[in-house]
Amino acid sequence: MSKPTGEAAGGVDTAGRIRRLTQAALNADVTISRVDGVAHEIGTSLDEFTRVLGRFDALLDKFADGLDTFAGTVRSVDGVVGSLAATEQDLDELLLRVGRIVETVDWLLTPATAARRRLAGIRFF
Repeated sequence: MSKPTGEAAGGVDTAGRIRRLTQAALNADVTISRVDGVAHEIGTSLDEFTRVLGRFDALLDKFADGLDTFAGTVRSVDGVVGSLAATEQDLDELLLRVGRIVETVDWLLTPATAARRRLAGIRFF
C-alpha cells in the first residue's frame, strides 16, 4: 500500500499541520497588530488625559486664588460690620446723651415757660 502525499509515518498529515500552524501564526500576527493599534490609541488617550489634567490643575489653582480673594473680602466685610456695630453703639450713646440734655433743658425751662404763659394771660391795660 502506498502512503498518500503529505502524510508522514504514523498517519500524520504534515502539510495540513503546516497549514494550520501557518494560519495560527497569521492569526497571532493579526491579533498582535490589533493589540499594537489599541495600545497606540490608549497612549494617545493617556496623552490627551494628561493634557486635560494639566488644564484642570491650572483651573484649580485659579479657583484657589479666587477663594483666597473671596476669603479676604469676607474678612474685610467682617471688619466693616464690626466697625458699623461700634458706630451704632456710639450713636446710641450719643442719642442717650442728647436725650438727657433735652430733658435737662426742658426741666430748666419749664418754670420759665409756665411764667411766660401766665404773663401772656395777664392783660396790662
